[in-house]
Amino acid sequence: MSDYKKHIELVNEKLIDLIEAYKKKRSSVVGDLGTKVVEQLVEADLAKNNVHLTKHYDRHQYMNKTYPKEVNIASTKIWRAYTDLGYDGLNGGKAKIVVHYLKTILKFFEERLNERFNTEEHFKETN
Repeated sequence: MSDYKKHIELVNEKLIDLIEAYKKKRSSVVGDLGTKVVEQLVEADLAKNNVHLTKHYDRHQYMNKTYPKEVNIASTKIWRAYTDLGYDGLNGGKAKIVVHYLKTILKFFEERLNERFNTEEHFKETN
């Protein structure tokens, strides 16, 4: 299996778990998985372009240079909600922020990678 396909499979796996955690009000898990979904999407994009970055900082630099402002803002919002959930894990409002901004990111990557993540199916109960 190519690295690209591996990252896409991980996106789908983590996305399903994220939605399940959201439904069960496991907010800190939502934050954790939200950041991991974004990371796997970026890794898939890099793999599709035969680029491999090993440092977290380098991936952030790549994102800032490559992706539109709204995607970078959404990513930052998810990261901040994740860090807040580490200290306030029962905050459903922060988990809702993760889901809200993840929709923006998934829509962008569906177009960029020509993939479908079944976001409507996954997110229909989160509105």
